[in-house]
Parts: sequence; C-alpha cells; structure tokens
Amino acid sequence: MLGNSWQIGRVFGIPLRIHISWFLVFALVVWSGRSYFPYVLPSSPSWVYWAMGIVAALLLFASVLVHELGHCLVAMRYRIPIAQITLFIFGGMAQIRREAPTPKAEFLIAIAGPIVSVVVGLGFWLLAALPGSPPELTAVSEHLRNINLMLATFNLVPGYPLDGGRVLRAALWAWSKNFHKATRQAARTGQGFAVLLMLFGAWDLVAGPAIGGVWFLLIGAFLYTAAHNTHRQVAFQESLMGLRVGDVMTPDVVVLEAGMPLDEAVDNYFLRFGYGGFPVVQNGRLVGMLSLKELKTIPRHRWGTITVGEVMAPHNLQAEIHPDEPITAAMERMFHDDRSRLVVRDEDKVLGLVTRSGIARFLDLRQR
Repeated sequence: MLGNSWQIGRVFGIPLRIHISWFLVFALVVWSGRSYFPYVLPSSPSWVYWAMGIVAALLLFASVLVHELGHCLVAMRYRIPIAQITLFIFGGMAQIRREAPTPKAEFLIAIAGPIVSVVVGLGFWLLAALPGSPPELTAVSEHLRNINLMLATFNLVPGYPLDGGRVLRAALWAWSKNFHKATRQAARTGQGFAVLLMLFGAWDLVAGPAIGGVWFLLIGAFLYTAAHNTHRQVAFQESLMGLRVGDVMTPDVVVLEAGMPLDEAVDNYFLRFGYGGFPVVQNGRLVGMLSLKELKTIPRHRWGTITVGEVMAPHNLQAEIHPDEPITAAMERMFHDDRSRLVVRDEDKVLGLVTRSGIARFLDLRQR
C-alpha cells in the first residue's frame, strides 16, 4: 500500500516520504476545519475558515512527523537503522530495519511516539491559553490540541501494530522471555481490536450514513491486515530458527576473473549458468561481486571494451558471512544493504554463496 509515495526530504538523515493517500487526509482536515471553525468563530468570513483549515492540516502533518521521529530517535540510540518515514492515510509509519534488542528497548521505542504526541498537544494547549492571542490562533491551537491528544490515546490501545500493542509485546516479551510468542499474542490482540473497530463502523453506518463509520471500517481493516501479516511473519521467522548459513548456501562457487571482458562474462557465465551474480577474484583473491545490478549500468555496446573488475562492486566485510551464523543474520544483512547474495567465507577460504532465491527455494522444499 505504501508503494505510491514520493521522497520530499530528509529529517535527521532519515528519508521522509509522502504517500498519495496523505493528500486525502489533507483535504479532509481542511474540509472538517471548514465545518468546525464556524462554530468557534461564527462571525469570520469564509476565506478565513479555509485558511485556518489549511494551516491545521499543515500542522497536523508536522505533528504526525514529530510523533514518528520520537520512535526513530529512540531506535537510533539503540543503533537500529531507520529506512524511512512515510506519511499516509492512517497517519505515519517509521520503517525500522530490525527489531529492538531487548524488551526495554521495545518499550521505549514504542512509548516515545505517544509521549511526543501528548507533549505536542500540551504545547498547543499552552499556545491557545496565551493572553492576547488572536482568536484564529486560539481556535487552530485548540483543534490541534484535541487531535494530538486523540492520536496519543488511540495509539496507546494495546493492539499490535499500534504503539500500545508494541508496549504490550514488550511486557509479554519480558514476562515470557520469548519474542515470537509475545509478538503472536500482541498480533492476536490487534486483530481483536480491529474486529471491534469494524463492527462499530458497521453499526455506525447502519444507524445512519456517517463518514465516521467509513473511517472505522477502513482503519479496522488496515489494522487487521497488518496484525495478520505480522502473525504470518512470526511463523516464517520461527521456521528459520536453528538454520545456519551453511545449511542453505550453494557450495559450488563459480567465480569470474577481474580481467575478463564483460561480454565474455555475460555469454559464458550469466547466460550459461543463469545466476544473478558471481564473486570476482584476482590472483586467487576475492576482490568483489558482479551482479545483474552492476551489468544494467553499462550500455551493451561497451561490454566488449570493459572488464569485470571495472564494473564489479568491490568486496567488503559486509558482503561476506560465516557459515555458522544464523540464516536470519544473512537475510537481515541482505535486506539492510540491498544485496541479493553474500559470500560464505571461513577465514580466507570461500565456501559458497547464500542468496535470497536460494533461501526461498530451501524453505519451499522444506515445507513440502
């Protein structure tokens, strides 16, 4: 769902993206302000209400962003990398590349967002209470105060993937000492809460046409799907427990020489073997990796005039892994560094390759 988004900048080095659905939220906030502000400022002209609605929508954008930054900054203190922050129809989502290392870290990362929303809400409350504030500023501040406090309250509901569900997972994790079990239980709670939301939305629609009922149905469906996917992901992770890199690697390594012309590598290796990449050696020493990603950057007419060594991605320690490491470590590294394969190496000896497609084939055969 978060595929149609655009990067609009970086905050603390974290890419900030806006999903196309956020513009619907922007429009709804502006429109709701057009109906809300006349109640508190009945004598203002129509253009003032529209302007106040636009300002409120922009400040809501900033509020949701600050909420997500609360999660991110705490995660970064635990050296957890952040892929991006995406603002979309249901608020925001900070894409954290790996799970928290301890229940305490999980709790602090989860609770940071609601705390930030409460602080922002109190800030708007103080702004509204300033003596001599223009009535338009007071009205917008009170509106944003209510929205931020509602955001904090809703996120504290103990249903995964809401922040409250992550707090619940941290507590269950600390109690059971089992991360996967805690995640399953928090996800089930999230599914239960999502069902209640959808039932309430359906009841609201039956009672009379109301935009609130539609929102409850949409939010409930989103939360249910997210919790269900989390439950499936945990089952997948548990199926990997006990597997080592050496169990799934491809032991027969075909290598390329760094001085080989690129067209020879394509014709005699990529087309012949059908692999997506090959280690590159020079004088018997591993020096890099050539994959389809690098090939695509070179025009076809230059393949005969350029060597493998000129195109390859130079080797570094992040591109190799020990055969005794868990397979989850290999998958995390490939995801984090956007790699399709890692060299399996024990000291100076290359033992094989572990690839995303190889892991998928292994798991498919194992489940049959």
